[in-house]
Amino acid sequence: MEQSGSSRGSDPFADGMLPPGRLAALPAVPSGPRYSMADLEAETPFNSRTIRFYIAQGLIASAHGRGPTATYDEDHLLRLRLIAELKAQYLPLEQIGERLNTLTTDDLVAHFAIQRAPNEQQWRRILVHPDLELHVRDRPAEGLGSRDAARFEHVLDQITQHARLALQHYERDRIG
Repeated sequence: MEQSGSSRGSDPFADGMLPPGRLAALPAVPSGPRYSMADLEAETPFNSRTIRFYIAQGLIASAHGRGPTATYDEDHLLRLRLIAELKAQYLPLEQIGERLNTLTTDDLVAHFAIQRAPNEQQWRRILVHPDLELHVRDRPAEGLGSRDAARFEHVLDQITQHARLALQHYERDRIG
């Protein structure tokens, strides 16, 4: 005998309908580099257990996502590096936490003097071949004396000429 209310039997989705879900905002994921736990272990002196302990203690934020696909961002990496620096000064975790709470990611970037992207105005591109280009740092006039700058340009011309000649020989041998 069937009991009332159990017309579905053992399969709650027998009628092909899914129960209504709820709208939930997805967590914001910062842009920029992403790191796995293995990356953090490779880039800091901490193992995964210690990193998880620091997350539990509130020294760093939780990962983006869960499980093996969880990722970490630049802020996580820089905070772990600062923790290592402060631990080397024998500061207790409580003081480390207080110091971390006052810092933004930009503060950490400045602390470690990290340049996030190369300044395009500081580099010159020299196309040697369709498959090869040289990137040469443009130094300010005060960086090299005029004689050194002229010698550097002469050496650069020699490198470029030699590379072009070697590539011409390569192309000729490849085709012929």
